[in-house]
Amino acid sequence: MRVIAGKYKGRRLTSPEGNNVRPTTDRIKETVFNVLQWEVEGAVCLDLFAGSGALGIECLSRGAKEVVFVDKSPQSVDLVKTNLKGIDGEYRVLSSDFLSALRSFDTKFDLIFIDPPYQSNLGLIAVEYILDKELLKEGGIIYFEHGDEITFTAPKGYKTRTKKMGYTIGEFITKQRVAMLTGSFDPITKGHEALIDEGLMHFDEVVVACLVNEEKEYFFTPEERVAIVSATIKDKKGVRAIYSTDMAVDVAKREGAEVFIRGVRGDDDRAYEEEIRQYNLNHGGVDTIIYELDTLHTVSSTRAREEILKGDYRSIPASAVLTLDQIVKNKMK
Repeated sequence: MRVIAGKYKGRRLTSPEGNNVRPTTDRIKETVFNVLQWEVEGAVCLDLFAGSGALGIECLSRGAKEVVFVDKSPQSVDLVKTNLKGIDGEYRVLSSDFLSALRSFDTKFDLIFIDPPYQSNLGLIAVEYILDKELLKEGGIIYFEHGDEITFTAPKGYKTRTKKMGYTIGEFITKQRVAMLTGSFDPITKGHEALIDEGLMHFDEVVVACLVNEEKEYFFTPEERVAIVSATIKDKKGVRAIYSTDMAVDVAKREGAEVFIRGVRGDDDRAYEEEIRQYNLNHGGVDTIIYELDTLHTVSSTRAREEILKGDYRSIPASAVLTLDQIVKNKMK
């Protein structure tokens, strides 16, 4: 085994004797760090089930800020310490079972490596505990290595990128980035659709939340508004529609949204949206990204309603026209 890149590139590492410890091969390690190469420098890393310490040492070589090595086997702990001789950097080696170690941490990690014995469910237990106790920093990555006898599905709110390397499978687990577009959507317009499309360029999921404004009277019922929104987004991957009577910040937290996305037409809109942004930030800790798109200057829900009453659907997303037309005809009966 060798260090693949960085300060100690080419340095030989001592491999474990016997079959009790399965070291990460150089080929697998190279694949793993091809994915993680831009994430290591300055990162706080955890090498769980450290074995020979190869993954954590690779991080130190590439400029990690700190690495914590954990293994319960005295032989593995000695092997890690042997391989660390002559390695500079901030690191700790813990002789502990993985759950005891995880329970002891009062810090969060940028990168967590989980490489347990393949014929066990220890990795699944470790992933679940780490996510439940929020030991992964915002934007952090878990690398979970397992054999093909285990099927892994990312829990709600997370996503995984899977790399198959022969019998070995590597899961790169990250938190799913969710944004929320709120409004009355009475009805949804091409301007709203443009905001959804813009949001999808930056987030894994966009939640379109039809909310209640007690100061407004609505032309469409809640069910009708959700139906029109659903028709708009039916072919958009990563978008879903909901209806709620709760406050926007409460809905965002419940749905796992980290930010609101909103649109402005000009300076007057911007002042109003900035006021709403500050309110949501102060009362719920949820920030807002404000987009100004060309489409927003030409459409509004008020104008769309006026056009609809004249049989004109030019402001409505094309995929929602048939649904809206049927709803309008039913309302006019």
